Amino acid sequence: MSMQHFRWIACALLLCVGTAFGQSTPPAQPASSYRVLPLIKKYKAPPYPASGFLDRETYGFRIKSGRPVPATLTDVLICDVWQRVTMDLKLTLNPKDVSEQIIKQAMQVYLTRRWDDIAGYRPWTHYNFIRGLKEPQRDQLAKEIVDYIAKNGIKDVDN
Repeated sequence: MSMQHFRWIACALLLCVGTAFGQSTPPAQPASSYRVLPLIKKYKAPPYPASGFLDRETYGFRIKSGRPVPATLTDVLICDVWQRVTMDLKLTLNPKDVSEQIIKQAMQVYLTRRWDDIAGYRPWTHYNFIRGLKEPQRDQLAKEIVDYIAKNGIKDVDN
């Protein structure tokens, strides 16, 4: 076999293999295996709408001033959603007893209120994150938050 034939066969093989394995669309996954909660770790909200005295969220002010914040961005989201349970829904329950339905009601606050009428560490970020999800993703997020709380609790900091 000549070198030219070898190159032609190698190119054809690469083209076939590249087409078969170079798919850009990930395979479809059932909603239950697609994890939504980890997305908050890398989520970048639109630029903060600075006005008057405020140019960042409470989380950013606390970091800048050296005040404590929850250990991870996941914990920050959990704390903010839990605050919706206690402050907005006015429920007093043990975190281990929270249900998906209650978490969905808490997340509904982000869908029905203006972001600047929501308390928390990162209301602007969480408002945009939750609103950016489709309903099945929000349902999945509620399930994952319940699971996370059952496993890890609410890891807020002492003020």
